Amino acid sequence: MKTKSTFLGAIEITRKMLNDVMFMIESRTKETYFTRKEKKLNFKNTILFNLNFVKKSLQIELDDFFDKFNLSDISISKQGYSAARKKVSPLAFVKLSKAIVNWYYEENSFKTYRGFRLCAIDGSVLQIPDTEELRNYFGYGRNQRSSYARARASCIYDLENGIIITSKIDPYKVAERDSAKNMIKELVQTGLKNDLILFDRGYPSRDFIAFLDAIGIKYLMRCQKNTIKEIVEAKKADQIIQITHEGQVVNARVVRFLLDSDTEEILVTNLIEEGFNISEFKTLYFKRWGIETEYNNVKNKIEIENFTGGSKIAIEQDFYASIYLSNMVGLLRIDANESIVEENREKRRKHDYQVNTNVLIGKLKDRMVRMLLEDCLMKRERMYTKIMREIIRNKTPIRSGRTFPRKKGLYSTKYPLNQKRCL
Repeated sequence: MKTKSTFLGAIEITRKMLNDVMFMIESRTKETYFTRKEKKLNFKNTILFNLNFVKKSLQIELDDFFDKFNLSDISISKQGYSAARKKVSPLAFVKLSKAIVNWYYEENSFKTYRGFRLCAIDGSVLQIPDTEELRNYFGYGRNQRSSYARARASCIYDLENGIIITSKIDPYKVAERDSAKNMIKELVQTGLKNDLILFDRGYPSRDFIAFLDAIGIKYLMRCQKNTIKEIVEAKKADQIIQITHEGQVVNARVVRFLLDSDTEEILVTNLIEEGFNISEFKTLYFKRWGIETEYNNVKNKIEIENFTGGSKIAIEQDFYASIYLSNMVGLLRIDANESIVEENREKRRKHDYQVNTNVLIGKLKDRMVRMLLEDCLMKRERMYTKIMREIIRNKTPIRSGRTFPRKKGLYSTKYPLNQKRCL
């Protein structure tokens, strides 16, 4: 088993932040909150509850949480929790996630693709509770029969390491390019790592390509057939073009090839002098599917749309808490997969093996919070070792070449607030 755990390092960083008075002061919604000892829900416990994969009925989760961790002799009602959570800014969860991400890239060796930190940017529509407050702020989707409250999520995802570098939740009508620009600006402020970003066909535009070129970020985008004129007119399989925007001239490369379905794929990139050929571009762009897999994990395993409240602050808290949890899942997955590779290095098997993400998430329920509450390092390490053994025992074979149809449409929320599970 590997000697250095990225997951345990992230646990330690989270513990320090949760116990830091300055973090509490900067993360409350009003300066008078949490100034005296709370009889029921203090700042730390309110955040820890939200980080405990809360998916069942809110009252059942509250009773179980305070009973299991002996945090209060007083019964906490869901109304009491709703009042307490209003005192905590959603930025608290953003800061926790950023601290983990920054530490990971500064203190750990991470996987790259031909020297690039290979990322993808994409957006996804979130089903949110259909309350008047949320419809007014986030907006709604509409079909011929009905309309439902919706929000738009976007993220920058590290495809090689399985980490969400940054993310945003915006109103439904916000353009994906605008969200992408804001996240990229944030990425620049944090510090670039020789980033190469993959985009789907909804992103190419003169303005966006000029924006990326000015910043100096490498990109690869899939294009629609009726996209930018210069791209449409580039008929060769591999051709250098110039795209003009507001007096700025941008050099780009257009690549065309046939997919297995005999449909033509068109890509545009500024990887001009890096030595990629057409076959390598095809392989590279296929890696973008990793962000679709991550959205599947976040939506269907972490259940990011299973919100615990119907207010704007509840939606934002739950969203950014889920992003933090996704990254903690990702770090534990890195540890476990490396251990699986070491364990099977000398064995000959038909398939390679990897972590069963669903099992991993299930094992973290209650246990991650227990580790965050535990002051003794040796006890935390024993908890970690036990979790790792259980995860590795439930590893699953990697079967390549499988595809699954994507289901699209407008539906009511999958997780109604008045129909939470009891088990």
